[in-house]
Amino acid sequence: MLKRKESDHIYQHAYVPEHLIDYVTAVSGGTPYYVQDYLCYLQRNHLIFIGFPLSANPVKLSQVYPAVCERFNPHSITLVADDLSGLPEGEETQPADRYYRLDLPLKSLNPDVAYMVRRAQRELKIEVGRFGREHKKIIKDFVGRQNLSAAQIHIFKNVSTYIKRSTSAYLLEARKSSGRLVAFSIVDLGSAQHAFYQFNFRSGKASVPGASDYLFDEMVRLAQSKGKRAINLGLGVHPGIRRFKEKWGGKAFLEHRSVLIQREPALDISKLSKKL
Repeated sequence: MLKRKESDHIYQHAYVPEHLIDYVTAVSGGTPYYVQDYLCYLQRNHLIFIGFPLSANPVKLSQVYPAVCERFNPHSITLVADDLSGLPEGEETQPADRYYRLDLPLKSLNPDVAYMVRRAQRELKIEVGRFGREHKKIIKDFVGRQNLSAAQIHIFKNVSTYIKRSTSAYLLEARKSSGRLVAFSIVDLGSAQHAFYQFNFRSGKASVPGASDYLFDEMVRLAQSKGKRAINLGLGVHPGIRRFKEKWGGKAFLEHRSVLIQREPALDISKLSKKL
């Protein structure tokens, strides 16, 4: 478990979504720990090790890895980092990608983007909402339309748990004058310096051009009003998502690698002696 001092330190220095405690614990069911500049989550015999350090002069990941294995003795480890050199080989859990970041304040909008925002403003109203059946239905329909991995489906199924548990996540929803939900985004402000663009979902039945741009614009305004210096826009994922982030000025800034390492846990002599 985390100490108060550790939680405060993580809040001050978090810069990737995996540093958001409420998000990862909601999705993984793991318990967070802070070990020598790094955050990890233990879920029974599986460890999620976040290899993005939370200090300016961190201990090398390759040096911390043995200490983590000794402390938690996991059967398997999901390791997420920008550089896996000097670490045991593992099975890649997703293709190599890059995080995108938008620096704040945002000085100006691309004319085409500004037009789409104004276009959506004519039909929609955006407010901070509460997660409910409408949002759950849109996520369910989205999952049904997409070719997603089991891991991605698991994350989307736990969005409701995350948004209800988190004290720093905001649900921005775009509705028509009739009250019909058209799209919604989830932004997390759980870092002193960064906001995080977590999710964006659009209805497959009630579409309004520019809805996602309008939501993005409101997210930027919210982040700026809270004094954030940048927004982590998440991974590139595929060309369409990358184009959307880039047209808003997002730039790739950090590599993302993820591997699953299977290991033989060390023998616990104390447990063995009890059995004998």
